[in-house]
Amino acid sequence: MTMIELISEVENIFQKHDIFYTYELLPHHRHMFRWNETMRDAGMVADNVMLDFNLDETHEAIYLGLIRVPQSYRSHGIGEEIVNLLKLYAKEHHYSILLESAPENMLFWQKMHFSTFLFEEYGFWMMGYGGKNKQLFKVKWSQMKPQVYEEACY
Repeated sequence: MTMIELISEVENIFQKHDIFYTYELLPHHRHMFRWNETMRDAGMVADNVMLDFNLDETHEAIYLGLIRVPQSYRSHGIGEEIVNLLKLYAKEHHYSILLESAPENMLFWQKMHFSTFLFEEYGFWMMGYGGKNKQLFKVKWSQMKPQVYEEACY
């Protein structure tokens, strides 16, 4: 699967569930899907971002910055479909997927076969998928973190 095919498949998931979206390709391989309404969830900024991820070819990793399905579409397996699609891409390209999880979301990520590898001082767990061991996740995260946080200013 190419990146273009991955984006197309994500779009297909949103279309299949009749979820309005706009897609943006930002610098440094950052991909963002937005909804047409502002979402307000506890502990999260109020905005309309449904999916935000960076593809880091240098470190062979995907940083999943955010996945959030609009409230009225939750509990229908949409988030799981998107995560499974990203996992398939990662497997095919021998990439890891890294993400930050609030403690209340860890059960979902564990169900999706992500494992914890680091607790950040700001209260989030770093989790990874697709790596051979937790040390690999830590190395990739230390390499990617400066770029990810620099890009978060868009």
